[in-house]
Amino acid sequence: MIEVTVLGSGSALPAHGQTNSSYLVRAGGVRLLVDCGPAVLQQLAAARLTPGDVTHVFVTHRHGDHTLGYPLLLLWWLSHERPPESWPTTIAGKVTWASLQALLENTFGEVASRAAAVPRRHFPDREPAVVALGQEVTLRTWPMEHSAFAPASGLRVEAGGRAVAFTGDTAPCPNVALLARGTDLLLHEATYSATLDPGLHDGLHGHTTARSAGRAAAGAGARRLALVHLSAHYDGRQDVLVAEAAREFAGEVSAPAAGAVYVV
Repeated sequence: MIEVTVLGSGSALPAHGQTNSSYLVRAGGVRLLVDCGPAVLQQLAAARLTPGDVTHVFVTHRHGDHTLGYPLLLLWWLSHERPPESWPTTIAGKVTWASLQALLENTFGEVASRAAAVPRRHFPDREPAVVALGQEVTLRTWPMEHSAFAPASGLRVEAGGRAVAFTGDTAPCPNVALLARGTDLLLHEATYSATLDPGLHDGLHGHTTARSAGRAAAGAGARRLALVHLSAHYDGRQDVLVAEAAREFAGEVSAPAAGAVYVV
Protein backbone atom coordinates (compact mmCIF):
# COMPACT_ATOMS: atom_id res chain seq x y z
CA MET A 1 0.00 0.00 0.00
CA ILE A 2 1.07 3.56 -0.78
CA GLU A 3 -0.68 6.46 0.92
CA VAL A 4 -0.33 10.05 -0.32
CA THR A 5 -1.43 12.99 1.82
CA VAL A 6 -1.67 16.25 -0.09
CA LEU A 7 -0.13 18.94 2.12
CA GLY A 8 -0.68 21.65 -0.47
CA SER A 9 -1.57 21.87 -4.16
CA GLY A 10 -1.00 25.51 -5.11
CA SER A 11 1.51 27.03 -7.49
CA ALA A 12 4.37 29.35 -6.53
CA LEU A 13 1.86 32.10 -5.65
CA PRO A 14 -1.03 30.06 -4.24
CA ALA A 15 -4.59 31.25 -3.85
CA HIS A 16 -5.74 32.80 -0.57
CA GLY A 17 -5.87 30.16 2.15
CA GLN A 18 -3.87 27.66 0.12
CA THR A 19 -0.21 26.63 0.18
CA ASN A 20 2.46 25.42 -2.22
CA SER A 21 2.40 21.91 -3.62
CA SER A 22 3.85 19.33 -1.23
CA TYR A 23 3.03 15.74 -0.30
CA LEU A 24 3.67 13.16 2.41
CA VAL A 25 4.03 9.62 1.05
CA ARG A 26 3.77 6.58 3.34
CA ALA A 27 5.05 3.29 1.94
CA GLY A 28 6.46 0.45 4.01
CA GLY A 29 8.46 2.06 6.79
CA VAL A 30 9.17 5.16 4.68
CA ARG A 31 7.50 8.54 5.29
CA LEU A 32 8.67 10.65 2.38
CA LEU A 33 8.13 14.41 2.18
CA VAL A 34 8.00 15.51 -1.46
CA ASP A 35 9.06 19.16 -1.69
CA CYS A 36 9.54 21.55 1.16
CA GLY A 37 8.02 24.98 0.56
CA PRO A 38 7.97 27.95 2.93
CA ALA A 39 4.87 26.79 4.87
CA VAL A 40 6.03 23.21 5.38
CA LEU A 41 5.81 23.30 9.19
CA GLN A 42 2.24 24.58 9.05
CA GLN A 43 1.37 22.07 6.33
CA LEU A 44 2.61 19.18 8.44
CA ALA A 45 0.81 20.50 11.52
CA ALA A 46 -2.46 20.79 9.59
CA ALA A 47 -2.12 17.09 8.73
CA ARG A 48 -1.44 16.32 12.43
CA LEU A 49 2.22 15.57 11.66
CA THR A 50 5.56 16.99 12.75
CA PRO A 51 8.97 16.93 11.04
CA GLY A 52 9.73 14.04 13.40
CA ASP A 53 7.33 11.92 11.36
CA VAL A 54 9.43 12.40 8.21
CA THR A 55 12.11 9.83 7.36
CA HIS A 56 13.09 11.12 3.89
CA VAL A 57 12.81 14.38 1.95
CA PHE A 58 12.76 14.49 -1.86
CA VAL A 59 13.16 17.91 -3.48
CA THR A 60 12.17 18.13 -7.14
CA HIS A 61 14.08 21.34 -7.93
CA ARG A 62 15.49 24.46 -6.37
CA HIS A 63 12.77 27.06 -6.95
CA GLY A 64 11.73 28.69 -3.69
CA ASP A 65 8.20 27.29 -3.50
CA HIS A 66 9.82 23.84 -3.29
CA THR A 67 12.80 24.60 -1.02
CA LEU A 68 12.36 27.58 1.30
CA GLY A 69 11.03 25.49 4.16
CA TYR A 70 14.05 23.19 4.20
CA PRO A 71 16.08 25.21 6.76
CA LEU A 72 13.05 25.31 9.09
CA LEU A 73 12.54 21.56 8.75
CA LEU A 74 16.12 20.89 9.86
CA LEU A 75 15.92 23.59 12.53
CA TRP A 76 13.06 21.61 14.10
CA TRP A 77 15.32 18.57 14.38
CA LEU A 78 18.16 20.63 15.85
CA SER A 79 15.84 22.27 18.37
CA HIS A 80 14.66 18.83 19.52
CA GLU A 81 18.28 17.87 20.17
CA ARG A 82 18.32 15.00 17.72
CA PRO A 83 21.76 14.05 16.32
CA PRO A 84 22.15 14.99 12.63
CA GLU A 85 22.69 11.34 11.72
CA SER A 86 19.05 10.71 12.70
CA TRP A 87 17.59 13.59 10.67
CA PRO A 88 15.62 12.75 7.50
CA THR A 89 17.64 11.61 4.51
CA THR A 90 17.63 14.34 1.86
CA ILE A 91 17.29 13.11 -1.73
CA ALA A 92 17.94 15.69 -4.43
CA GLY A 93 19.79 16.40 -7.63
CA LYS A 94 23.25 17.89 -7.27
CA VAL A 95 22.24 21.39 -8.43
CA THR A 96 19.27 21.33 -6.09
CA TRP A 97 21.40 20.20 -3.15
CA ALA A 98 23.83 23.08 -3.68
CA SER A 99 20.93 25.51 -3.30
CA LEU A 100 19.64 23.73 -0.20
CA GLN A 101 23.08 24.03 1.34
CA ALA A 102 23.23 27.73 0.46
CA LEU A 103 19.83 28.27 2.08
CA LEU A 104 21.10 26.67 5.28
CA GLU A 105 24.28 28.73 5.29
CA ASN A 106 22.39 31.99 4.75
CA THR A 107 19.63 31.41 7.30
CA PHE A 108 20.67 29.18 10.21
CA GLY A 109 24.41 28.88 10.59
CA GLU A 110 24.28 26.32 13.38
CA VAL A 111 22.07 24.07 11.30
CA ALA A 112 24.41 24.48 8.33
CA SER A 113 27.45 23.61 10.44
CA ARG A 114 25.85 20.31 11.43
CA ALA A 115 24.25 19.51 8.08
CA ALA A 116 27.37 17.76 6.81
CA ALA A 117 26.34 14.79 8.93
CA VAL A 118 22.75 14.73 7.66
CA PRO A 119 22.10 11.60 5.55
CA ARG A 120 21.76 12.46 1.88
CA ARG A 121 21.39 10.81 -1.50
CA HIS A 122 22.29 12.73 -4.63
CA PHE A 123 21.56 11.90 -8.26
CA PRO A 124 22.35 13.52 -11.63
CA ASP A 125 19.97 16.37 -12.37
CA ARG A 126 19.49 15.69 -16.06
CA GLU A 127 19.58 11.89 -16.17
CA PRO A 128 17.22 9.15 -14.99
CA ALA A 129 18.15 7.67 -11.61
CA VAL A 130 17.09 4.93 -9.20
CA VAL A 131 17.24 5.30 -5.41
CA ALA A 132 16.41 2.22 -3.32
CA LEU A 133 15.07 2.87 0.17
CA GLY A 134 15.63 -0.54 1.71
CA GLN A 135 13.99 -3.58 0.17
CA GLU A 136 10.43 -2.21 0.28
CA VAL A 137 10.49 1.11 -1.55
CA THR A 138 12.16 2.22 -4.78
CA LEU A 139 12.32 5.76 -6.08
CA ARG A 140 12.81 6.41 -9.78
CA THR A 141 13.44 9.86 -11.19
CA TRP A 142 13.36 11.30 -14.68
CA PRO A 143 14.37 14.82 -15.73
CA MET A 144 11.44 17.06 -16.59
CA GLU A 145 11.37 20.16 -18.82
CA HIS A 146 10.96 23.17 -16.57
CA SER A 147 13.87 25.57 -16.13
CA ALA A 148 17.51 25.78 -17.18
CA PHE A 149 18.24 27.53 -13.89
CA ALA A 150 16.42 24.93 -11.80
CA PRO A 151 16.64 21.46 -13.38
CA ALA A 152 13.58 19.54 -12.21
CA SER A 153 13.05 15.83 -11.62
CA GLY A 154 9.81 13.90 -11.62
CA LEU A 155 9.47 11.17 -9.02
CA ARG A 156 7.98 7.66 -9.15
CA VAL A 157 7.49 5.79 -5.86
CA GLU A 158 7.16 1.99 -6.13
CA ALA A 159 6.21 -0.34 -3.27
CA GLY A 160 4.37 -3.64 -3.05
CA GLY A 161 3.61 -3.77 -6.75
CA ARG A 162 1.99 -0.30 -6.67
CA ALA A 163 3.29 2.98 -8.06
CA VAL A 164 2.59 6.69 -7.60
CA ALA A 165 4.17 9.35 -9.82
CA PHE A 166 4.74 13.09 -9.27
CA THR A 167 5.72 15.27 -12.21
CA GLY A 168 6.70 18.24 -10.08
CA ASP A 169 6.92 21.35 -12.27
CA THR A 170 7.16 20.58 -15.98
CA ALA A 171 6.16 21.51 -19.47
CA PRO A 172 4.83 18.62 -21.57
CA CYS A 173 7.74 16.28 -22.23
CA PRO A 174 8.34 12.66 -23.34
CA ASN A 175 9.75 11.62 -19.96
CA VAL A 176 6.33 12.01 -18.34
CA ALA A 177 5.23 8.86 -20.20
CA LEU A 178 8.17 6.93 -18.70
CA LEU A 179 7.55 8.38 -15.25
CA ALA A 180 3.84 7.54 -15.23
CA ARG A 181 3.68 4.33 -17.26
CA GLY A 182 0.96 2.11 -15.74
CA THR A 183 1.01 4.06 -12.48
CA ASP A 184 -1.87 3.75 -10.02
CA LEU A 185 -1.91 7.51 -9.41
CA LEU A 186 -0.32 10.38 -11.32
CA LEU A 187 -0.08 13.76 -9.62
CA HIS A 188 0.51 16.03 -12.60
CA GLU A 189 1.01 19.75 -12.49
CA ALA A 190 -1.74 21.77 -14.23
CA THR A 191 -0.73 25.37 -13.76
CA TYR A 192 -2.81 26.54 -16.73
CA SER A 193 -6.18 25.86 -18.35
CA ALA A 194 -6.56 25.58 -22.11
CA THR A 195 -10.30 26.08 -21.61
CA LEU A 196 -10.23 29.26 -19.56
CA ASP A 197 -7.10 30.72 -21.19
CA PRO A 198 -6.98 29.36 -24.75
CA GLY A 199 -4.32 31.90 -25.70
CA LEU A 200 -1.76 30.30 -23.37
CA HIS A 201 0.52 27.75 -24.97
CA ASP A 202 1.61 24.54 -23.30
CA GLY A 203 5.08 24.90 -21.91
CA LEU A 204 4.69 28.57 -20.98
CA HIS A 205 7.24 29.27 -18.20
CA GLY A 206 7.89 25.50 -18.03
CA HIS A 207 4.34 24.53 -17.05
CA THR A 208 1.40 22.50 -18.38
CA THR A 209 -2.32 22.88 -19.03
CA ALA A 210 -4.92 20.53 -17.56
CA ARG A 211 -5.64 19.34 -21.10
CA SER A 212 -2.06 18.17 -21.59
CA ALA A 213 -2.03 16.60 -18.13
CA GLY A 214 -5.03 14.51 -19.20
CA ARG A 215 -3.31 13.54 -22.43
CA ALA A 216 -0.18 12.54 -20.54
CA ALA A 217 -2.16 10.35 -18.12
CA ALA A 218 -3.97 8.66 -21.01
CA GLY A 219 -0.77 8.09 -22.97
CA ALA A 220 0.97 6.59 -19.95
CA GLY A 221 -1.90 4.28 -19.08
CA ALA A 222 -2.26 5.78 -15.59
CA ARG A 223 -5.27 4.71 -13.54
CA ARG A 224 -6.00 7.96 -11.69
CA LEU A 225 -5.00 11.57 -12.26
CA ALA A 226 -4.72 14.36 -9.68
CA LEU A 227 -4.23 17.91 -10.96
CA VAL A 228 -1.90 19.93 -8.73
CA HIS A 229 0.20 23.12 -8.74
CA LEU A 230 -2.89 25.03 -9.89
CA SER A 231 -2.60 28.75 -10.52
CA ALA A 232 -4.42 31.02 -8.08
CA HIS A 233 -6.09 32.47 -11.18
CA TYR A 234 -8.36 29.40 -11.26
CA ASP A 235 -9.39 29.41 -7.62
CA GLY A 236 -13.04 28.35 -7.43
CA ARG A 237 -12.95 27.01 -10.99
CA GLN A 238 -11.08 23.78 -10.37
CA ASP A 239 -14.06 21.89 -11.81
CA VAL A 240 -13.30 23.42 -15.21
CA LEU A 241 -9.75 22.07 -15.11
CA VAL A 242 -11.01 18.64 -14.02
CA ALA A 243 -13.47 18.58 -16.94
CA GLU A 244 -10.74 19.73 -19.31
CA ALA A 245 -8.45 16.86 -18.31
CA ALA A 246 -11.34 14.37 -18.30
CA ARG A 247 -11.98 15.05 -21.99
CA GLU A 248 -8.54 13.53 -22.65
CA PHE A 249 -8.39 10.86 -19.93
CA ALA A 250 -11.05 8.23 -19.17
CA GLY A 251 -9.86 7.47 -15.64
CA GLU A 252 -10.71 9.27 -12.41
CA VAL A 253 -9.64 12.93 -12.37
CA SER A 254 -9.52 15.16 -9.30
CA ALA A 255 -8.07 18.51 -8.21
CA PRO A 256 -7.20 17.90 -4.54
CA ALA A 257 -7.02 20.50 -1.83
CA ALA A 258 -4.71 20.24 1.18
CA GLY A 259 -5.75 17.36 3.38
CA ALA A 260 -6.81 15.03 0.57
CA VAL A 261 -5.57 11.47 1.00
CA TYR A 262 -5.08 8.90 -1.76
CA VAL A 263 -4.48 5.21 -1.07
CA VAL A 264 -3.31 2.82 -3.78
